[in-house]
Amino acid sequence: MLARIVRYSTSRPKRVIVAWLAVCIALGVLGGFKAYSVTTDDTAQFLPKGSESAQAVKYGQSAFGVQKGTATVTVLVKREDGAALTRGDRAEVTALTGQMRRFKPDLEPLKSETEGMDPAERAGGVVDAVAGPVAGEGRFQLVAVQWKANTTDPVAQKAYEQFRDRIGDAAAERDLRVGLTGGIATVTDALKAGEVRTYIGQGLLFGSVLVLSFLFLRGVLAAILPLLTILVVAGGATGLIVGSALVFGFQLDQSTPQLITVVLLGIGVDYFLFLLFRVRERLRAGDDRRTAATNAGVRVAPVIASAALAIVAAFATLGLAEFGQFRVLGPSVAIAVLVMLAAGLTLMPAITAVTGPKMFWPSKTWRQEPAAGPAARLGTGIARRPARTALIVTALLVALAGAALGTKMDYDLSSGGPDTAATRTADEISASLPEGASDLQQVYVRSDAPLTPAALQPLRRSLAGVEDVGTVAEPVLTEDGRGARIDVALDVPSTTAEGMAIARGPLREAARDATPPSATVLVGGTAAVFADVSDSIDRDLKLVFPIAAGLIFLILVVVLRSALAPVYLLVAVALEFAASLGAATLVFQTIGGASGVAFTLPLVLFLFVVALGTDYNILITHRLREELLAGRSPRQAVAEAVRRTAPTIAAAGLVLAACFGTLMLESDESAKQMGFAMAFGILLASLVVSTILVPAITALVGTRAFWPSRAGEGSADGRGRGDGGRTPSATTSADGRPREATPATTMYTSTTPQDRDVDRPRSRRTM
Repeated sequence: MLARIVRYSTSRPKRVIVAWLAVCIALGVLGGFKAYSVTTDDTAQFLPKGSESAQAVKYGQSAFGVQKGTATVTVLVKREDGAALTRGDRAEVTALTGQMRRFKPDLEPLKSETEGMDPAERAGGVVDAVAGPVAGEGRFQLVAVQWKANTTDPVAQKAYEQFRDRIGDAAAERDLRVGLTGGIATVTDALKAGEVRTYIGQGLLFGSVLVLSFLFLRGVLAAILPLLTILVVAGGATGLIVGSALVFGFQLDQSTPQLITVVLLGIGVDYFLFLLFRVRERLRAGDDRRTAATNAGVRVAPVIASAALAIVAAFATLGLAEFGQFRVLGPSVAIAVLVMLAAGLTLMPAITAVTGPKMFWPSKTWRQEPAAGPAARLGTGIARRPARTALIVTALLVALAGAALGTKMDYDLSSGGPDTAATRTADEISASLPEGASDLQQVYVRSDAPLTPAALQPLRRSLAGVEDVGTVAEPVLTEDGRGARIDVALDVPSTTAEGMAIARGPLREAARDATPPSATVLVGGTAAVFADVSDSIDRDLKLVFPIAAGLIFLILVVVLRSALAPVYLLVAVALEFAASLGAATLVFQTIGGASGVAFTLPLVLFLFVVALGTDYNILITHRLREELLAGRSPRQAVAEAVRRTAPTIAAAGLVLAACFGTLMLESDESAKQMGFAMAFGILLASLVVSTILVPAITALVGTRAFWPSRAGEGSADGRGRGDGGRTPSATTSADGRPREATPATTMYTSTTPQDRDVDRPRSRRTM
């Protein structure tokens, strides 16, 4: 079926290209217009429904009017001269708080950015504002502003800037000064401070793809067309995911669209490179452009399909995750990769069928068979000493993997950000108040009988007695008196391991021990949310890891028609993952002094490195199988497969690593860690495991690697049956050394029945 799809696409290439452009542009427009409405940075929305913090959030919304999507912006108000606030100043703060509560954004300047939609819906605004007590030795007073908006929406950010400027002017008229932090204030300031960094990152991302593609293929179109094609397809895939979110009513994490673009750019360039290297071989062999595109596409289609399905299977397992962010991310990536797979089987062959040799202009050297180079020498070295090679590489991977044993999780996603007005305000608050003063935890009481403040005092005293609890506020009752909220400030940051441990254990235990009769208690807030997230992720890791590994193993068994090769291929990619996580732990936690690695890193890294590493393993193993079927001995097959495939894998790996590496330019620590770990893992997979370790193990195992199929079986000395063990390859000698190539006569042509069928044009229409 794959061959028929490729043949149809190369026989009617212009029709295929126009259809893809129309669909992707339409979906891209949908994604651009509606992405804001399906993305969120509120981790609480992804909590398991049965968790205590999720129930607390739900109760807070129903009993205290805490609207969904609402976050607190903390406003610090102080005198211009920094002196202690007077009674008159405090009265002015009260008046300023009322002005905050009445704020409405000016929608007219925002209409141009709302794409014809209701600007008020996207702008959001103030739900409530409440002045707190004077603090900091009387020097400032805090105002808690409940702001409802999608903090990732540029329109909402501009509405917030109006609020900030208007309140700042009003405060100045009263000889006061304000500072804002938390929620949309922190996000907006960070984005503004990181604009230049973002532009540089995007420039490096696209520039690295262009430069690397040109260096490897020496063609202007070979550098430009793949990038443009993949960006168009990525836009269509993102639009499809946004449309799915709108139809099925789920939310995406704010980082998902960017992550999907980076992933599709990386794997899309990989698939295009797989195809272009084969097209170049076929053109060199004398095929015309459409025949070359057909033959190359048919030969590469199984590799692209199996590689893509490995990624899809791995990420589809996240649909079983308990943590909602993973449960949504997995299917989203899977959908995007399926779109790229469809492009790899249809659009990419169609483009090569139209361009042909023009793809490699102005270079002419590609027309000649390259002489033995680094890849040929590498293949010869592996074939000569496979045991030593496998031992050295394995020892290196195990040493790096050992560092992963000390990995700790970090849930503070805001750490490492740029220095902004919001961060300086947060530092000023934390210097005078408990660490958690600007991020209060909520203890809710739900009762069948009316509550009184006096009846809640034992609970308040019990909470105050918990170690590392700074302050406990007076209870706030609901209108009917059957519910109450007690705000708690911790002495440690909420997103640290210490903060989560307090919420998970002592705080909840103290709340339950002093719960009033006929009442239930729910502990919420950031610390409780992340404690429940941590527990949920631990369960997900134990579930997703084995299922994803099992599915990838089954795909390898089916694709390779072997029971043995998939075993050592899976062990190899597992070592890749452990070594990559160990390297990230060493760089950021051990050497860099971070409290840990981002809590999302291990699972996402596992899926990406295992799935993408499997791509390269499938490519090299397919070529090894071809060489065995062509009549070479196992060591000859290894030398030739590495010679032919290592440049392709290296090119694809370097491009993909460059794509992920640009994430290291982001301001937040979690993005830096993700970028480093992904880039390092891809480089390990492409330059070490797939091009060195896997061929070395295959050389040791021999034809048994493909048991129970009969690939490469023949004479007793292990030579393939294609040459009866009598004649060495045209490009390798009997000991596996590559011979010097001679023009046009020594180029590789597979001799299997399938290849002869591919090489022979089916009809005039496919030429």
